[in-house]
Amino acid sequence: MKEISLVASIRPSVGKGAARQARMGGNIPAVVYGPEVEPFSIAVEERAFRAATKSAGGVSAIINLEVDGKLNKVIVRDVQRDPVTSKIIHLDFYAVSMKKPISISIPIHFVGTARGVKTDGGIMQTTMRELEISCLPSDIPEDVEVDVAELGIGDSIHVRALTIPKVQILSEARRTVVVISAPTVMKVEAAVEEEAVVEEEAEVAEAPAEEGEAKAEEKKDEKKDEKKDEKKEEKKGKKK
Repeated sequence: MKEISLVASIRPSVGKGAARQARMGGNIPAVVYGPEVEPFSIAVEERAFRAATKSAGGVSAIINLEVDGKLNKVIVRDVQRDPVTSKIIHLDFYAVSMKKPISISIPIHFVGTARGVKTDGGIMQTTMRELEISCLPSDIPEDVEVDVAELGIGDSIHVRALTIPKVQILSEARRTVVVISAPTVMKVEAAVEEEAVVEEEAEVAEAPAEEGEAKAEEKKDEKKDEKKDEKKEEKKGKKK
């Protein structure tokens, strides 16, 4: 895993007011803690933090954090953001021991174009973007590569299929990482065909009903004609 450098300063005071002042000055209030370190509060320049994490491709990196001339190896354990602006408002740095395993999430990198997508027009659905692992800080990989090139329609990859040297995977083994679904176009066409069949069946069902109505009308007309003929015959009999 990449190691990045970052400089921070001790925060002389803590609390909401002090944190607000730090943000107004372009800094991010933060805390450093760990099994071998007494917790202490710091302030990190926002621009410097963004530049450092950008160069590392994210916050999953070992940070050589310099505070008042002292170097601390830390990782970002938690990032708090403003719910409205998504701006970072607080950071938790976890001081690591290079001799003890730590738990951390690393990004999943998908490699290749799935056969089901390339030749059959399927859709690749990724259900996981990060993998939780445990290992020594020196063995933390930058990411885990997942090759999807041979996946066809309906194929999927689960966590249990992943292996990383010197790393224990903590994510649940049965979780799905990626799946290739049937193309939406095929589903729409199937729905249209089904609708057409239903319409045809409805037309067939209506036809006998229409024929029955026509026959009923014919019978009514016949009865009317018969009554007219009977009346004519009655009139002729009276004249005689």
